[in-house]
Amino acid sequence: MRSGVARRHVLRGGLAGVAVVALSGCDLLDQRTFNPRASRPPKVYIPPPPPGPPPIPPLIDLVGGTPQQEWADPVRDVVKKALAHKPNILFLVQALAPPGADEAATRTVLSHLVSTDAQAVADAIVAAGATPAQVEMSAMPDSTVTEPHIRVYVR
Repeated sequence: MRSGVARRHVLRGGLAGVAVVALSGCDLLDQRTFNPRASRPPKVYIPPPPPGPPPIPPLIDLVGGTPQQEWADPVRDVVKKALAHKPNILFLVQALAPPGADEAATRTVLSHLVSTDAQAVADAIVAAGATPAQVEMSAMPDSTVTEPHIRVYVR
């Protein structure tokens, strides 16, 4: 009888060894068998922020050096309409120029632009009926322009 028991143990051990060798090439069943992303932290999708509002267009946009005869009448008409709509309106006259090679060159271009074109536009606004207190002037370099501009915004 001992030989039958020994034979059974050998067969069981052999079958168990064959099963281990056969199953070692297989992946075990677990939660990732049916869902590869299981037990992994989720990747949260954060949408990009919505675009901001478009910039407010200027009331008046003149290219620097434009002769006064070309823009004087339209500026006067626009200023009168704006004053009729809102009597206490503030006109913001901005002199914009592309940045120069250095700060001194930019300062020179802006100074000339303010003393000629921007001052002429401000004078035309006052002549159209605005008080001098309703006109504010500023000058700055702007890399988005390729030539000097005078822009008038309202507030």
